[in-house]
Amino acid sequence: MARRLTLPAVLVLVLASCFSASGEIRVSDDSGRTVVLEQAARRVVSLYAGHSENLLALGAGDAIAGVSASDDPALFPGVPVLPMRADGERILALRPDLVLLRPQGEAAAEGVIRLLEQAGVPVVSLSPPTWETMETYLVRLGALVGAADPARPWRETVSALERTVPAGKRPRVFLESSSRGLMTCSPSSWAARVIALAGGENAASGAVPLRPGSPLAPWGEERLLDLAGEGIDVYLVQTGAMNPVTERDVLARPWISGLGNARIVLVPEECVSRPSLLRLEDGVEWLRNVLYPEGGKKQ
Repeated sequence: MARRLTLPAVLVLVLASCFSASGEIRVSDDSGRTVVLEQAARRVVSLYAGHSENLLALGAGDAIAGVSASDDPALFPGVPVLPMRADGERILALRPDLVLLRPQGEAAAEGVIRLLEQAGVPVVSLSPPTWETMETYLVRLGALVGAADPARPWRETVSALERTVPAGKRPRVFLESSSRGLMTCSPSSWAARVIALAGGENAASGAVPLRPGSPLAPWGEERLLDLAGEGIDVYLVQTGAMNPVTERDVLARPWISGLGNARIVLVPEECVSRPSLLRLEDGVEWLRNVLYPEGGKKQ
């Protein structure tokens, strides 16, 4: 019978695969490319906010030479900001030795990628990690910029948060991920994990992902009102590009009174749904303050 590898053993194999005998850095990305760097990247243009924030969390902020308009400018003072549909020439003007993006944006950037690769600039496309793939994602990302033991900050942060989950009865939380068709978070999503670490109970734990691996799950208004009859303590509304709504929009919905005494709270999507090590601790703490306004008893 084949022996199942433990997670640390898998990480060792992933890390070993990133380095050749000659000291080169070799990373296979999520679009089928194998990128080889002679040394750790020192000028990185990141076209996805999650990658940018995780580079900061790994201590590689000094290597960030450019970010996209979707990034939080307060995190990157003085760093050039590229528009959402940045052209290749503007990227090349920043003299990058690595460009990071995600597969979801490749179709719109096909010409840009071709120009960058013709100019000899390596392009690496990494999918936003799930909770389960975060460690291997950080190992690959960290290898590209020469970060030491890149998975350790993740393990330490999660372990510390798990030790301080409030004890006792958990408030029931429903997260509105998108008002279009009324989507919630899938049970294995980043947002569902944040809710659990904050000491909440995901009221929609039976949601089925939109497709395998998707963080979104269809729910619908009628099903939500049925759930409200069983009790919802906090109706959490994610706001941002995925759900561009305001408090006024939410309160004007004809069915909103059907939520009963549930507290309606809006939260920026990057706080609960973006797979960002940089934001994890603050996101969990913010949600704990919402769920336990008078303080939760620690274990």
